[in-house]
Parts: sequence; C-alpha cells; structure tokens
Amino acid sequence: MNIFHKITLANLKKNKTRTIVTIIGIILSTAMFTAVTSSISSLHAFMKEYTIDTEGSWQGAAFRVTQSEAKDFLSHDEIESSVSLKYVGYANLTDSANQYKPYLYICGVTDDITSLLPVHITKGRMPENDSEILLPEHLAYDGGIAYNLNDEITLDVGERVDEDGFVLDNNTSLLGNKSEKSKDGKVIPLETITNTESKTYQVVGFYTRPSFENFHAPGYTALTLSSAQTTYQDIYFCLYNSKDVSSFLEQNAPYSFTMNYDLLRLDGASMEDSLNRTVTSLAVILIAIIVLGSISLIYNAFSISISERTKQFGLLSSIGATRHQMIHSILFEAAFLCLIGIPLGIFFGLVGIGITFYFTGDTIAMLYRSDTTLHLTLQSSIAGIALAIALAFITVLISAYLPARKSMKLSALEAIRQTSDINIRSKKVHTFPLTEKLFGFEGMLATKNYKRSRSKYRATVISLFLSIVLFISASSFCAYLTHSAGSIYNGNGYELSCTVYSENNYDPDALLTKIRALDGVDKASYGSSFAADFTIAKKDCTKEFESFRSYYEQASYNNTLSEDDSYELTTVIYFVEDHLFEDYLKEIGENPSDYQNTAVPKGVLVDRLHVFSDKYYDLNIFTNHSAQDIVLSAFDEDAKNTCTVTTGAFSDTIPFGVSAP
Repeated sequence: MNIFHKITLANLKKNKTRTIVTIIGIILSTAMFTAVTSSISSLHAFMKEYTIDTEGSWQGAAFRVTQSEAKDFLSHDEIESSVSLKYVGYANLTDSANQYKPYLYICGVTDDITSLLPVHITKGRMPENDSEILLPEHLAYDGGIAYNLNDEITLDVGERVDEDGFVLDNNTSLLGNKSEKSKDGKVIPLETITNTESKTYQVVGFYTRPSFENFHAPGYTALTLSSAQTTYQDIYFCLYNSKDVSSFLEQNAPYSFTMNYDLLRLDGASMEDSLNRTVTSLAVILIAIIVLGSISLIYNAFSISISERTKQFGLLSSIGATRHQMIHSILFEAAFLCLIGIPLGIFFGLVGIGITFYFTGDTIAMLYRSDTTLHLTLQSSIAGIALAIALAFITVLISAYLPARKSMKLSALEAIRQTSDINIRSKKVHTFPLTEKLFGFEGMLATKNYKRSRSKYRATVISLFLSIVLFISASSFCAYLTHSAGSIYNGNGYELSCTVYSENNYDPDALLTKIRALDGVDKASYGSSFAADFTIAKKDCTKEFESFRSYYEQASYNNTLSEDDSYELTTVIYFVEDHLFEDYLKEIGENPSDYQNTAVPKGVLVDRLHVFSDKYYDLNIFTNHSAQDIVLSAFDEDAKNTCTVTTGAFSDTIPFGVSAP
C-alpha cells in the first residue's frame, strides 16, 4: 500500500459520518440495480417455467411422420432429444355429450414423454404396458363419460378416414356428421372409422387436458405405452441450437410442422422478439433512472470529500505528486467504498426483492396468467448479479471522477488557498431589501452565502431538481405502462363470457337466469350478434385508417381498394338488452325514444378499431360523424340479405357485454 492509499484511508477514518453516508448511498444504488436485474431474471424464469408447464419444453414438432420418415428425421445430429406420439387409432364414443368430439383418440407413447411434453397426472400413474391407458379429465366434464381407476374398457380402435380414404389425424377437425351423395347415388359419410380392432384397456390414471390436443380436435387424447410400429407419428424434439429450429423444420419436416413459439421467444431464438425488446426497454428505463439518482447522491458525497481535501491535494502537488497519482487516490477511495457497499447492496437488494415476491408473487403471477398455479419467486441469475455489480461500480467511478477531474485543474497555489471555492466579486453579494422582508434575516443570510460559493449550493439545487424529475418520471412511467396494458387487453367491462350458438338450442333467458343466481355474479347480460359487410368511400376514411389499410394490402389481406375508390369492410352488429341499450344511449347523450322505431332501424356506430401492426393502435375509420345511412349485407346459406341502418350517433365507447372492436 503506497502513501496515497494510506492518506486516503486516514481521511475516510477521520470523516466517519461522510464515509458512512457515502457507503449507504452505494448500498442503496446497488440494491436498486440488484432489484431490477433480479426482478427481470425472476419474471423471465417464471414465464419460461409457465410455458414449459403448459406447453412443454419441446422446440419443434413434425406431424404425420411415417416410420421410414421418422428414422431419417431422427438421424440428424442436430437433434438433442425427442419423443413421439404414435397414432394407435380412434374409437367411437356413442355417449359423448360433445357432438364435436365423438371419438377417443389413442396415442402410443414411451416412458420419457414427460421430458418434453406436459402430461400432468391428477390421479393414478402412467401406463406401463400397451394394455393400460391414461384418460384425459375432460372426457368426463366435457364429454360426459366417466370412468374410475382400474376400470376395464373395450374399444373398437381403427383408422379415421375421410370419404376418399385419406387417413385423418387429431389436428383435423370433425368433418361433420352429415353424409354426402356420391355421383352414383350412394350415400357416403364425410368420415368414418375403418379397419377396427377390439382392444381392452385398464384405466390406470387421469391427466389434465394436454396442450398438444387442439381445441378443435375431434377426439379426446388417451395415452398408452406402445413400442409397436404405427402408420403415423408426431415427433416433438429439441435441437442443440434452438435458433436453428425454423430452418431445420423447413428442410426436414416431411409433412406439416409447428414450433413452440412461446418458449423460443423467451429463449431469444424467435424472430418475434417483441417481448424481449419490451422487457429490455423497461429495464433500460429503470436503470437509467437509478443511475441518474445514484450519481446525484454519490457525486455530492465525493464532491464534498474532494472539496475538503483540495488543500491537501495542493500540498501534495507542491511536493511533486502528479495529477495521475491524485486521481488514482480518489478512484482508490471509490473502489474501497465499493468493496464495502456493493456486497451489502447485493445482499439487501436480494432480501428486499425476495420479501416483495413473497407477499406479491402470487398476485403478479395471476396478472400474467389467471389460470396458473405456479408461484413467482426470487430466481436471481449470475449474469443479473454481475450486471448489477458492474452498473454500481461504474456509477460510483463516474460519481468520483467528475469532481476529481474538476479539482485537478487547479494549480498547487490555488488549491492551497482554496480561492476557487469562494468567489466574491464587487456588488455580487448585494441582496434586495425585498428578500429580507419576504424571507427574514435567515433568508437574506442564505442568499449571501449562496452568492459567495455557488458551486457548493449548486449540487443541492441539482439534487432537488433530480428528485422532482425522478418522481415525475416514475409516476409517468407507471401511468404510461398502465395505459399500454389497457390498450393491449382492451377490457370490455366484464370478466367472463360464454358464446352459445343457435344450433345448440339453448334458451338464453333461462341460461341468464341461472347465471345471475350464481354466487359472486354482480352483473350479467346477454345479446346476439352477426357479421355483415358495408361499403365506405375512400374519401370518408381517416388518414390513419388509410395507412393501416395500406399495410393490410401489402400483407395480401382481403378488402382492398375497389375500382370505384371504396372499401368493403366487415363489421359486427350487436343486439343488447333493452335496458342496457337505453342506459348506454343516455351515457352518450342520446334520446332512447329516437331508437325505438323497428320499422326504421337506428343504431350507434362505434368508430374505433383496435388493431395490431408491430404495436397496438386505436384507429377511427370515419371522417364524417353526422347521421347517415349504411347498407349492411349479410350472407346465409341461401342468399345475400341486405338492410339499411341509420347511424344516429358515433361513439368510441361500448355498452356492457359487447366485445371491443
């Protein structure tokens, strides 16, 4: 340890209060950096854990792979691990309550299926041979067919084929229960089960509805252990390099394929990285705010320290100390304080954010996914801790170097005399009589002191300024974040909705009465809707809508500009309960009696379009908000029906129960 280091440590020991305050500032700065990086790493780990729990840890999947194709596909050295779902066959469920899922779809799996696919057993165990079967829970609550553990079921298992004999898989929705007539007059079903074989299984367990069963799948997915050869299989796999999944599938998948987009996005292996960019942007903003506040705090501490040591630096300079040696002495002071403050800051930061997650982790997890049973816990990463240490150390060095550089510009004589600290010029300390009258003697004295040494008080003014800036920045940041979340989720005023199709023959009044009688239901309503087309002239469209239409046309969407400079757009006509419609009309300043003539239908046009193009936008379509007639065209199975509706008012709000446009 050289003489400069000894002098530095002696000064720190001599000024214990200032040293402790500086260390506390470093601790606070480091703790906040640690909290930000640990929060991000914990949130990222939670989202990845949730994705794996619900979707699985697979990266890519190839469907309808034959046995020979599977051998070639799995022979690639890029594949790290893989599992297969083999097509054992379909069995008719004559008692299924869900007319769109009349089958039990049986898949053959191996013991390692849970390594990549989410199979969550709620009761029982996995099958251990091909005479045991694991049934999905929704077979009971959705299909109305219930079994118990150890029940034996006998099924006629065969291939599901269409009218042309093409083998269908569970990714193909039900073609329908209707039949079609062939050219020779024979009646041929759209699909059927052929080549059936009677098989008996013992029920050994139940599991939650799997994510690899699409919602439109016509069969309930049951699992059995199978190593036998089957006609087709689905292969789920992981590569050593997750960034190569897309190109690997395009080159090697024999039929159709998909990717685990959510997992790849979290791993940074997807072209769609808006989530990572958003999280990174939030982190950068928070870190910038913390750096700004930390520098203002720690800079003041080192500025006071250097101001007190200016005379000492002058004496050292007069006996031969170089500028480099004195700056090195100040940076050594900063490093020594970091040696104490940063480890404590890391500790308190982890403890603080850990306690925060302990009390609020479940709430935050519910905000991310309301159906999750996982908990958001502290999961710090080495990279996050290292980043926090680096940011804190760089912040302290900057805070120490800025006043040191200014002090080193003084000559030895100026530093010894400390003439730069107090500058008094002629008539500069004069104060106005009004100052004393308004603020008293104390205010006048403070004004004179400020004029005698502006540099000392400038730091105080800057600190107050930064405090206000940080407060406004933090509150504005929260406000913008809340607004952004609202624009994404675009709440409709209700928490749960149920869609009932006309062919289900439900009585909406009876169903609504039952729903209103349920505990916890504060408000409920029902309505009906249908889609219709209408034409709008280009000159009546807003410029922002025109820009968005250009994007759609480039993306090869429908409804492009016609030859007569007009757009044909699709809208949804909503019919709500009378009392809701009357309340809504009063809210927007309309007279309900003007809308009760059924012979001349009159409605409210919601001129708001919630769209996504790289980010979310709320657009207006119409430039003219005066009353006008709009011709609506709707299609049924037989013909095109049209009607004219008068728009009595335009609005950007919606009544309760209506989905946001």
